[in-house]
Amino acid sequence: MKKRHQAGKRIAAWLMALSLCMTAVPAEQVVYAAGGQNETEVTELTELTEVPESAEAMKDSETTEKTGAGEKAETEEAGTESKAEVTETTESEETSEIPADTESTESSEIPADTESTESSEIPAGTESTENSEMPADTESTEIPETTENTESTQATEDSEMTDDTESTEALIGDTEAADTEKEESEDILKKDGNVTPGSTYAAATSIGLNTTYNATTSRTSVTHWYKFTMSKAGMVQLKFAHVNLSSASNSTAWRIDFIADQVGGLVTVTSGMQDTQNQTAKIGLDAGTYYVQITGTGVLTVGSAAYSFSVQYEDTYCETEQNNTIATADNYDRLGQTITGSISSASDTDYYKITSTTKGYLSFQLQHDKVSGRLSTDIYSVAVCDAAGNTMYTMTSKKDEEKTESVNFGLDAGTYYLKVSGIQYMDASGSLTVQGANGETYKLKASWTNADNWESESNDDINTADTMTSGKAVYGSLYGVSDSDYYGFQTTKDGYIVINLQHSKVTGWQNKAIYAVTVCDTSGNSIYEMTSKAEDESTDSIKLGLSAGKYYIKVAGQNAYYGGNYVIKTTFKACSTWEHESNDTYDTANTAVSGTTYSGDIRTYSDVDYFKTSLSANGYINVKLTHPVVSGQETTNMFVLSVIRKVDKDQYTEVYTTKIRGGDTSISTPNLGLPKGEYYIKIAGTGNTTGTLLSGTSYPVNYDVCIIAKTASDREVESNDSAATANTVKNGKTYYGSTSSSSDKDYYKIKMSKAGYLQIKFGHKNSQSTASCYNVVLYNKDNSEIYKFTNTGTETSYTSCKLGLDAGEYYVCVSQASTLYTGDYTICMTQKAASGWETENNGDWASADNIKVGKAVNGVITGYTSDEDCYRFTLTKAQYINFSLAHEKINDAGRSWYVTLYNANGKRVSRKDDDHIYSYAGSTYTESKAVKLSKGTYYLKVQAFAKNAVEKEYTLCVNKIENRKTSVTSVKSTAYNKLKVSWKVVPAATSYQIYRSTAKDGDYQNIKTINSVGTSSWTDGSVKTGKTYYYKIKTVVKTQNGEQTSGFSNVKSAKAVPAKTTLKAKASDAKNVKLTWSKVKGASGYEIYRSNSKDGKCSKVKTISKGSTTSYKNGKLKKSTTYYYKIRAYRKVNGKKVYGSYSSVVSVKTKAK
Repeated sequence: MKKRHQAGKRIAAWLMALSLCMTAVPAEQVVYAAGGQNETEVTELTELTEVPESAEAMKDSETTEKTGAGEKAETEEAGTESKAEVTETTESEETSEIPADTESTESSEIPADTESTESSEIPAGTESTENSEMPADTESTEIPETTENTESTQATEDSEMTDDTESTEALIGDTEAADTEKEESEDILKKDGNVTPGSTYAAATSIGLNTTYNATTSRTSVTHWYKFTMSKAGMVQLKFAHVNLSSASNSTAWRIDFIADQVGGLVTVTSGMQDTQNQTAKIGLDAGTYYVQITGTGVLTVGSAAYSFSVQYEDTYCETEQNNTIATADNYDRLGQTITGSISSASDTDYYKITSTTKGYLSFQLQHDKVSGRLSTDIYSVAVCDAAGNTMYTMTSKKDEEKTESVNFGLDAGTYYLKVSGIQYMDASGSLTVQGANGETYKLKASWTNADNWESESNDDINTADTMTSGKAVYGSLYGVSDSDYYGFQTTKDGYIVINLQHSKVTGWQNKAIYAVTVCDTSGNSIYEMTSKAEDESTDSIKLGLSAGKYYIKVAGQNAYYGGNYVIKTTFKACSTWEHESNDTYDTANTAVSGTTYSGDIRTYSDVDYFKTSLSANGYINVKLTHPVVSGQETTNMFVLSVIRKVDKDQYTEVYTTKIRGGDTSISTPNLGLPKGEYYIKIAGTGNTTGTLLSGTSYPVNYDVCIIAKTASDREVESNDSAATANTVKNGKTYYGSTSSSSDKDYYKIKMSKAGYLQIKFGHKNSQSTASCYNVVLYNKDNSEIYKFTNTGTETSYTSCKLGLDAGEYYVCVSQASTLYTGDYTICMTQKAASGWETENNGDWASADNIKVGKAVNGVITGYTSDEDCYRFTLTKAQYINFSLAHEKINDAGRSWYVTLYNANGKRVSRKDDDHIYSYAGSTYTESKAVKLSKGTYYLKVQAFAKNAVEKEYTLCVNKIENRKTSVTSVKSTAYNKLKVSWKVVPAATSYQIYRSTAKDGDYQNIKTINSVGTSSWTDGSVKTGKTYYYKIKTVVKTQNGEQTSGFSNVKSAKAVPAKTTLKAKASDAKNVKLTWSKVKGASGYEIYRSNSKDGKCSKVKTISKGSTTSYKNGKLKKSTTYYYKIRAYRKVNGKKVYGSYSSVVSVKTKAK
């Protein structure tokens, strides 16, 4: 320090001497250094007591190592010549001599032991700078240039200041050239000292980093230039300070710019008169030289103003401006390492280039300090861009988010860019700003993970869809409300897919759907959609049936949720029997093979599945649907099943529909008789029950459906709901039909070519209910009801009575009597031409049937109160008659029928016993008393007196009273010692005389007289087994002429044999069958016969010799074989067997084991 102080004194003395040699300058006249770049205002030179040592000189003193020995020798040899040249270029007349220990200016001759500048002659042995030589042991001080090729004393310029400007304290350095080996290029004063600025870009003053400098400006619009050099990339920030220049106004006093080159600005900040402290944004810069431009503004009109500044440098991995485009993007070559950056203004953008040679996903995080006020405000955005700069994904960060993490963003191998931008927000003063304008920085950390199972953005539509493989999980992410991820997959066979979506639980979104997964066709049309709730970490789709082909799966956010990663897996299983979506219309219906079970599901209550089938001829369709129990919805309608006929192009008619509840696990339609054509089975969801829609949580529901479509000529053909559409049936043929609903009616038409009777046979399965099930009604062609019966669920078979009808067309209608469902029914209509039958309707005199005297007519009362049968007969002359009613014996008591005789005026004939009869249930024949009627027309009315007469056949006859024979109708054995004789009743008969003989032409004896009128049979119990007996009968008739006996009837014979037994058979095991039968009275034994086929020849397998035996075990049979048995009883008479009739044949199958 002492040495430097002495050197300073010598310099000051030299400058004093120099000032005496200069031309006098008038007071306050402005003097400019000749050709000076700074054009600095200079006032009258004041006396300096101490001159600070130039930091630039100190720096140059450290560059002596660069001066070689050869250069030094050359300088010494040219010493005299140089001196002369210097003298010629100075303003003084002669070269001044300066003491050996003082500094010199360019025109001065410097002794050998003094410091010199360029153009000065320096004695040998001194250290030189530029073109000067200096003694080896002296300090060399470089003075900042003020004119071209001229050096001006830095200390002098800094000491010349106006009266209203504070003098800056001069600092004297204490570093000698010999003490340092560091090479510096800054032309500045000592650190934290005063500096002389450059006035142009080219003349910018070099400054150091992390050092505070002081400078002064005294005029408005004066620009100061500085430059600094960075040997390594890092973050820099300019800090600027000055005293408060005004108490009244904060108008802008300075503008400070970071400049990359003469025209390229980096960042700008202004400082107001009251802004004593200011700073620029921090910006990242690459190694190189940069410039600071400080410009005074119009408010600095009087006096001068001092300021201080520094360029702060931070050695860190950071952005390097300008990186505002993809062309100038920083290469992010340290993935996984944090990079620092800043957004200096609203227009500033930082791009980072990322390149990967493999498929994978990019993830990144952004960190920054919290910003107070309106914490939910976004202040940063980070975008992922493709190679062309198109934005693919954007993440924003809010004021209060010190760290914000992106989704895992799947990408293919390639080049991409991260774009960091600031989002303007209002600061505390109400001004719009960006985070970074005041020196704030952000930390960006990006990572690339190689993964071939990650989605590759952009895959936002079917054209950019990623390829998905069955059973392989794919990872993806959603980053915005507009983001959708598409995955394409191909199936070469029909089958179904199951989609599994997994994601982390999302708090704050409980019970809300946050993901939607949609299956689309090649046109982008939705086939199926499922959602996943925030708490559902794993969600499975239904089994979605698809035809072979190309499909797409779309993953999107739901309910405005659009963040987070997910895993999706689609598994395909080939299956030809799964429904193929989309099958929601007639045109997209799945074709069903008859008898094949298909699986499917109803996704929502609005979902519809169509299946298509056809009938090549008239036939029937049956649909069976099964499904699991829908818990909690057992009584709620979950499905609607319909069968639809295609009538014409775009014209369809529903022929059957039913609703299926959640608890109805299996339901089968009736066998729907249908004509040739195309049909559709529609399975739909329904959320409508008692007017309330089901929640979507009840669906999806799986189902299995089997559709049978068969041609058949014996099926009803819908639609046959009226007489006009009635199915024509053939006589005696059984037809199958079904009523699909309580409103469905099936009409059949039958034509009676001749008068006679019709019988209807009807059957159905047992519904296990005694409730009414079906109504069957017979109509004539005028739609008048002729006959009706109602059948219960347990009445599986019913045959109507014989219904007398005239020739013509008739209709039978089958309908449901209640909602009781029993499935299919069978119906058979048998007609027979017969002249002796009533013709319905004949319930009044006008419709009465005509009958002849002596000609019997058959009829039936079909209703207890609803049916009456009227008959008309005419007598051409007065006659003695009666009328009779015959019928089968009814197992009941009391009156059953009531028959009344009326005259032509509809009045009863006499109201005595001779004009009416009652027929009793226990009898088989009743006749009236004979009555003599005059010529004319008469009527008989038959009515049911009791319900037991309803649907019972009767025979009515108007009899002419005369003597006539009866006829023996049969003689039959009823036991080993009994024969039953039957005959026809003769009207007005008072008795029957029965004669018997043991030979046809033998002697007949009267063995019995029957005096009961109406009796038509008698059993002879006095016969022997095996002996033949012959019978004939005489009749005694009471006529108007008295009793008269007829001649003999015809002859009939028979012999008494053991009665017929009843046989039963049961397999005991694989080789044995046990036979049992009913005991026959008077039997001596039994013979058992067996056959291997129903109609095959039987062989006797066993003779039972005791009449009391009633069982037998037949052994040594073959396993799993069907055998046929019959048995007959026999009685031994005189050592010979007399056989009874064979029993009915029974069959039995031996067991397998």
